[in-house]
Amino acid sequence: MPISSVGSWLPTIDEFLAHWTDVNAALAPGALTLLGAYNRASLVTDRAAVETAVTDVQNKDNTTQIARGDRDVKRANVKPRFVQFRGAVNGQLPGTRYIPAIPRTPAFTDSPGVWRNALDDMGNLWTTINANSPPITGFTPPLLLAGGYAVLAYTTESTAMKTAFTTLETAEQGSQLSREQRDVVFAPVYQRLKQYRQAVVGAFPANSPLIASLPALTPRPGHTPAAVNVSASWDAGLSKARIVYTASTDPDLAEYELRACFGTSYKTSEEQVIGNNLPGDLEFLTDQGLVASGSKVFYKVYVKLTTGNEKGSKTVNVVRP
Repeated sequence: MPISSVGSWLPTIDEFLAHWTDVNAALAPGALTLLGAYNRASLVTDRAAVETAVTDVQNKDNTTQIARGDRDVKRANVKPRFVQFRGAVNGQLPGTRYIPAIPRTPAFTDSPGVWRNALDDMGNLWTTINANSPPITGFTPPLLLAGGYAVLAYTTESTAMKTAFTTLETAEQGSQLSREQRDVVFAPVYQRLKQYRQAVVGAFPANSPLIASLPALTPRPGHTPAAVNVSASWDAGLSKARIVYTASTDPDLAEYELRACFGTSYKTSEEQVIGNNLPGDLEFLTDQGLVASGSKVFYKVYVKLTTGNEKGSKTVNVVRP
């Protein structure tokens, strides 16, 4: 199979290894060796390095996704406290010096810096109000929110929220570094696979079955399919994202593949396969990454052909209400 995505790397290398076995058998008692004494055993070693690199990215991405989910859950829980706090101050201390200092409720899409500032502002103001100095006539501290929620509980929740932001930032950096290291591993292996194809062409006559059966690195001659039209929405009844797309009319259609990015935008280098549909199925349902109010995921639907060619749709996204 041609290399079209990260998921195709190991199957493609396996095809080359199987082919190399046949080539060595045809050349016995000799064997095909590339420049620098690179042989089939060398590719076995490189395959293990590729698998390790791919697995490390998957593990790092899983850690990042868990951290992102934890942030979203904590963010959804703490956000209503800003609304309650504003209501409590306006209701119990109207017209006082504290009103102008009430922090703005941060939006889910605001940066971690904006959230941290808002969390600190609210905690500081709440502490100041409880000190009540100079005293506001008619007000008896402490200020409590719904259910007797006090500033101490808020401080604990605020600290956990800020820790969640830091944990996610660290995890995202780890994912990015792992991805860059994976690509460094990929590059020389790809060149060796190219060299192998050329060496086989040089070692056998043009009509040899071993040339005809050479594994492909890129899609065979053909065409790129047309992209399908896609729309996405939140299905409240199922608590899942619904991604709907038009049918491909390409005669070489093999399947549809749903890929997602869980960061702040869609980046092809970071996309993850989260679903596959056979021809005839025209929607995906998923809740992956949409763990709490404000969680956002970006999607593309790929048309994949039997020739190995593929085409991604425009990017769509779903935000959990």
